[in-house]
Amino acid sequence: MAQIIQTVAVGAASAVLAVGLWRDWGTMAVLKRAGIAYLGFFILGSLLLLMVRSGALQSRENRP
Repeated sequence: MAQIIQTVAVGAASAVLAVGLWRDWGTMAVLKRAGIAYLGFFILGSLLLLMVRSGALQSRENRP
Protein backbone atom coordinates (compact mmCIF):
# COMPACT_ATOMS: atom_id res chain seq x y z
CA MET A 1 0.00 0.00 0.00
CA ALA A 2 2.88 2.37 0.75
CA GLN A 3 4.22 1.72 -2.74
CA ILE A 4 0.89 2.82 -4.23
CA ILE A 5 0.99 6.07 -2.24
CA GLN A 6 4.54 6.72 -3.42
CA THR A 7 3.55 6.01 -7.03
CA VAL A 8 0.54 8.33 -6.91
CA ALA A 9 2.62 11.11 -5.34
CA VAL A 10 5.34 10.79 -7.98
CA GLY A 11 2.68 10.68 -10.70
CA ALA A 12 1.11 13.89 -9.42
CA ALA A 13 4.47 15.64 -9.28
CA SER A 14 5.31 14.42 -12.78
CA ALA A 15 1.99 15.68 -14.13
CA VAL A 16 2.55 19.12 -12.59
CA LEU A 17 6.07 19.16 -13.98
CA ALA A 18 4.93 18.23 -17.49
CA VAL A 19 2.05 20.71 -17.55
CA GLY A 20 4.19 23.47 -16.09
CA LEU A 21 6.92 23.04 -18.65
CA TRP A 22 4.38 22.75 -21.46
CA ARG A 23 2.68 25.98 -20.36
CA ASP A 24 6.13 27.64 -20.20
CA TRP A 25 6.03 28.59 -16.53
CA GLY A 26 9.36 29.39 -14.91
CA THR A 27 11.59 26.49 -13.93
CA MET A 28 11.67 27.36 -10.24
CA ALA A 29 7.90 27.85 -10.15
CA VAL A 30 7.38 24.45 -11.76
CA LEU A 31 9.75 22.77 -9.31
CA LYS A 32 8.02 24.42 -6.33
CA ARG A 33 4.58 23.36 -7.57
CA ALA A 34 5.82 19.81 -8.26
CA GLY A 35 7.24 19.62 -4.73
CA ILE A 36 4.00 20.87 -3.23
CA ALA A 37 2.00 18.37 -5.30
CA TYR A 38 4.29 15.52 -4.22
CA LEU A 39 4.13 16.42 -0.54
CA GLY A 40 0.40 17.02 -0.64
CA PHE A 41 -0.44 13.70 -2.23
CA PHE A 42 2.07 11.86 -0.06
CA ILE A 43 0.74 13.34 3.19
CA LEU A 44 -2.92 12.82 2.28
CA GLY A 45 -2.25 9.26 1.14
CA SER A 46 -0.30 8.50 4.30
CA LEU A 47 -3.07 9.87 6.50
CA LEU A 48 -5.64 7.81 4.63
CA LEU A 49 -3.50 4.69 5.02
CA LEU A 50 -3.11 5.42 8.73
CA MET A 51 -6.88 5.74 9.11
CA VAL A 52 -7.48 2.48 7.25
CA ARG A 53 -4.91 0.60 9.31
CA SER A 54 -6.26 1.99 12.58
CA GLY A 55 -9.76 0.85 11.68
CA ALA A 56 -11.28 4.31 11.57
CA LEU A 57 -12.72 3.73 8.09
CA GLN A 58 -14.13 0.24 8.69
CA SER A 59 -17.88 -0.16 8.64
CA ARG A 60 -19.72 -0.98 11.83
CA GLU A 61 -20.66 -4.42 10.49
CA ASN A 62 -17.05 -5.54 10.16
CA ARG A 63 -16.01 -4.54 13.64
CA PRO A 64 -15.84 -7.26 16.30
